[in-house]
Amino acid sequence: MDASDRKIRVAHEAADWFARLQSGQMDRGEREQFVEWLRESHLHVAEMLRIAQIHGSLERFQRWARISTGPKTDVDNVVELPPPLERDSHTPQDGYPAPRAAPSQARRERLGRRLLAIAAMLLVAVGGGVELARIRGQVIETERGERREVILADGSVLEVAPGTRLRVKYAEAERRVYLDRGRALFHVAKNPKQPFVVQSEATTVRAVGTAFGVERGVQGVIVTVSEGKVSVSSPVLRPSTPSAIQTAPAPTELRQQQRVPGSQARSPTAARNEQGEVLLTANEQMTVVGSGTAEPVRQVDSARALAWAQGRLIFQNDEVSRAVAEFNRYNRVQITVSDADLAGKPVSGVFNAAEPEAFIAFLQSVTPVAIERHGDRSITIASARRP
Repeated sequence: MDASDRKIRVAHEAADWFARLQSGQMDRGEREQFVEWLRESHLHVAEMLRIAQIHGSLERFQRWARISTGPKTDVDNVVELPPPLERDSHTPQDGYPAPRAAPSQARRERLGRRLLAIAAMLLVAVGGGVELARIRGQVIETERGERREVILADGSVLEVAPGTRLRVKYAEAERRVYLDRGRALFHVAKNPKQPFVVQSEATTVRAVGTAFGVERGVQGVIVTVSEGKVSVSSPVLRPSTPSAIQTAPAPTELRQQQRVPGSQARSPTAARNEQGEVLLTANEQMTVVGSGTAEPVRQVDSARALAWAQGRLIFQNDEVSRAVAEFNRYNRVQITVSDADLAGKPVSGVFNAAEPEAFIAFLQSVTPVAIERHGDRSITIASARRP
């Protein structure tokens, strides 16, 4: 999605929110969603204020009845407007007297003014020329089960996974994001004069205009490139010994679909530039562990590797415990595996992240599983005892 498409989408979203505000029927939850939408980007605030300004100007224009829509001659189609009225304390600056609002309309206008005041304050706090962001930074944080798409001031789009916290700080020389935890997919707006940098722990990922994902997990920092090229650097970056790639599934693997083909690996030293950075291109992935050791660069299917950004979970011979951890990240319903034997079994398949019940049903279809539900927020699974 380019900058033009994003602007069109923001305009549609702002128009929808304005119509809902005008209806006067928004409940507290919707108002909170509206404020959250404003906080996501200063572009949202600016577009909201623009629509409100246009709407206010059109409301004050009281000459619509003088414009005929029937067949007229060229002369008749010219509407002669009277000269501007002399201004007084009851006359708006555009020269047209403001109409007297009905009680219900007045209430809606008061509500709209309050919400637009919030928008104006957020415009200053979130996107006032990006000056505040340069000084203090913008914090984006998601809770368990919450996914967000955020448009930054430069038009870059962030698809933020649940349980993620990142900070955005823009300066004249670069655009920098600090990934404190979790993972995000970055669609970077091109700007050669202002590189886009993502930093997580001691690992730095630098790009100009591209799409790539960065994940900070227990195994280290994982960088996956979808489009373009990025460089990965770390003060102590060094390659590890490449390990053999397993191409055959374990005999007891639980499978939903055909297993994803095995990936190929190459040493990160083969892709270093003069600055000692490792260069990654589309469909390449690299892991930097906490010590700064770089795993071999792998050829991957980036659409699969980054499927979590679209709410899909793809497992390839992964343990059930890891699959459960992923579902728990994306859902309020939490699954617990109380059986070590079941937790260690490998599983492969493609699942909707928002449907943990479908995953449990799949397990039941391929292996004996005992299910115990505790209310509507907790599920315990274990290997079923054979009679």
